[in-house]
Parts: sequence; C-alpha cells; structure tokens
Amino acid sequence: MVLCSATSYGQQDPIYTQYMFNGMVINPAYAGSHESISLSALSRIQWTDTGSGKPFTSTFSGHAPVQHNLAVGVSFVNDHIGVTDRNMLMGALAYKIPVGLGKLSFGLQAGLSTYKAGTLLAKDPNDPLNQQIDPTARPEFGAGVYYYTDKFFLGFSAPNLMNQQFGESDSESYIKLQKHYFAYSGYVFTFSESLKFRPNVLVKYVEGAPIQMDLNASFLFNETLWLGASYRSLDALSIIAEIQLKNPMIRIGYAYDFATTDLMKEQYGTHEIVLNYRFGINKNVILTPRYF
Repeated sequence: MVLCSATSYGQQDPIYTQYMFNGMVINPAYAGSHESISLSALSRIQWTDTGSGKPFTSTFSGHAPVQHNLAVGVSFVNDHIGVTDRNMLMGALAYKIPVGLGKLSFGLQAGLSTYKAGTLLAKDPNDPLNQQIDPTARPEFGAGVYYYTDKFFLGFSAPNLMNQQFGESDSESYIKLQKHYFAYSGYVFTFSESLKFRPNVLVKYVEGAPIQMDLNASFLFNETLWLGASYRSLDALSIIAEIQLKNPMIRIGYAYDFATTDLMKEQYGTHEIVLNYRFGINKNVILTPRYF
C-alpha cells in the first residue's frame, strides 16, 4: 500500500446527453447556426437518490446572427458536485463563410470562471487535503470550428484553453482544470416526408483520462417527434425524446441515462431536460425546423 500509489482525478467539465441541441456550451462557433435568435436552457440531475452531493448542472445560452457573416452568443453554466460549485459566464463571436452547400464558422469565446469548495465531513478533520476554497474568479478563453448544412454538421472545439488553478498549490490541495477537446458530427437521412433518421457521434478528450465517445441515433416523425437512444462509453446508456413545434418554434427534450458501471447499483439514473425557443429578428425571417 505504501509503495504502490497513484493520483486520481474526478469529472471536471459537465456531461451533456443532448449536446447536439446545446451547442453553445461546447463550441462558440455554433453561434448563429439557427439563423434566428435562439435561447436554450438545460437542467441535468445526475445519479438521483445518491444524496445532496450528486452532480447537478444548469445552463442557459443565447445566440443570434448580427450581420451577414457575423454572429454573437452568450452562455452561462452552473455545475455543482459534492461540496464544489463552478460557474462559467462566456461571450462568443463567430465568423461564417459559405463553403459548398453550407457554412463554415470560426468561433472565439472569453469570459470568467468562478470556483468554490467547502470542506467534507472527514474522518480526520486535520487532513490538509480537505481544504475550503473561497469563491475565486479566473479568466477563460475558448475556440471552435463548426461546419453545417441543412442535413450535416461537423465540429471541433476546446471551450476552455486555460489550465486554471484554484486553491493552495504549496500544500498540494488545489484544483487544476484541464483542457477539454470535443469533436462531433452527424447527418440526417430522409426515408420519407414523415420519417427521418439522424445518427451522430461525439468524441471527448482530456489529458489524463480515457477518450470517451457518445454514439447517438434518433428518428424524426412528421417533423415533430424525435425518439432515439445513445451510448456513452465507460458510462451510460440513454433514451431520448424530443418534441419540436413550428408555431411558436419551441423544442422540448428529455433524456434518461442508465449507468453501465457499478454505480447502477447505487442510484436511479440521470435526468436531463432541455428547452429551446427561437424567434425571428424581423418579420422577413422565415423560421424552419432545425435537425441539430
């Protein structure tokens, strides 16, 4: 036990099952892709029935085009795990150029990240690693690329490019946030006027952790109802249901995750709800349903 030791690290950036409809929080280049003012809110309650320390994530984002090739966006993320709280407020700017049948978007974002941590009810109250971290703010910067057409999307992003540190490093009791990288893509196949099929994949990488992959597949019925499933490697299986309305342009989504690890014996799954509302900047804007 003395000779064989290792350092382990827990989850840092939040996980999203419905990432394809919450694009602003993982890629600033997503801004303006709806060609309208788009507002989204998400709540995720992870590992229900595991007590007050279970992960809970809330996000809010908005984005819109401001010129022919420019778009702006804003996102706010609150992530609570155990005795820790992290908040991120980011503003984004995206520049788009026509490429083939779609648009290629380059995005940058900047903002602030705050972090605080309370102390655990430790067996040894004098444990130097059980340190309270007072609310502290740090600057954040991220970038991304996003290409999309009416039926295809491909993105790559690094939402937080600065390895921020919170706490006292001299006592080795501190939090160091690692860079997270996302690559994702999807396509919509049309079987008939009333049935479409959309497979998509997300690959996540962070230094010091295994590469994680999300495989998703959903069917769209009558341009209104999405039903699908998802598999997240090393983590969970999910079922996803979404309803999109045309007037007003509202999308409501729900996902339920079943853990595939030993955690499945200790909790009752994860619930995620997302709401998106879109409206035109002026009366001449024609809103059309989006597949991602």
